[in-house]
Amino acid sequence: MDIKQLQYFVVSVDMGSFSSAAEILITTQPNVSKTVKSLEEELRMTLLNRDRSGVTLTKQGEIIYNYAIEVLKNVKMITDFTSESQMDKLSICSIPSNAISSILSKFYNEKSKDKEFRIDYIECKIEDMITSIHKRESELGFIYISKKNMSAFNSFINSKGIKFYEIKKLPLYLYVGRENPLYGKKYINEHDIGNTKLMQYYEDQYSLYNYLEHLKKEIFFNKGQSNICYTNSNHFLIQSLKNTKYGSISSSFIENEYIEKNISSIPILSSENSVSFGYIKRSKGKLSTIAEEFISYLKEQIRLNGYKE
Repeated sequence: MDIKQLQYFVVSVDMGSFSSAAEILITTQPNVSKTVKSLEEELRMTLLNRDRSGVTLTKQGEIIYNYAIEVLKNVKMITDFTSESQMDKLSICSIPSNAISSILSKFYNEKSKDKEFRIDYIECKIEDMITSIHKRESELGFIYISKKNMSAFNSFINSKGIKFYEIKKLPLYLYVGRENPLYGKKYINEHDIGNTKLMQYYEDQYSLYNYLEHLKKEIFFNKGQSNICYTNSNHFLIQSLKNTKYGSISSSFIENEYIEKNISSIPILSSENSVSFGYIKRSKGKLSTIAEEFISYLKEQIRLNGYKE
């Protein structure tokens, strides 16, 4: 028994006749019929009923057909794996970020000129990111964490065999559009944000939660009097900033994304005004060469684009 016999048998069943199967398989009708017949003789079973209208499965044929489908699926998986194993793969998960996706696309454009490689890029919640790294589904996860969260975060991920590596400390900014009365200010302090409604990413709720709680504890987190909304949509966040009085607190890493959208970035003067941007990876084992190259490229892009400390 070989793969060709199973393939010809399955296609014949799916197409309903040997002649239609021959067209799909780019061969002749007698060759398909002969190959399927050899399978039946080898198994000592009649797998197909044959008549002028075509072919149909016998009871035994139905059982063998289901087995053959699974065999062919597994063969394809092995073939795909063999093909993929010969190609470098960069698997990344990240908090929602146009900056990361933009830098990643530029990295691929430059590196793919010399060698072909595959990118798996997923934006997700930090909890899902940790799971993905832990299960070896992703190699790198990019996040930013507030000072107040750092100790607890490191303890949590260390227990899962994961470590955080800081790339740069970044200040926090308030981003607002023209509808917000703070638009155009050169800087603000914590008290200036007191009456500002905020629109935050879900990931910011995790990474900046303690900072925001410290900043506006009574306003933001009192039930029934919340002054903060959350979204996982970058498009909705941008439209909210452009067309409403909503503001958003985030790091300077996204400052360049908003310049052309008439959204003002205002530094927040505070002793707690920085977050650590970096990546998580499994504690044991070295990164792949392509992952190390991307981290170096990312650091260089951050330096060239002047993200502020």
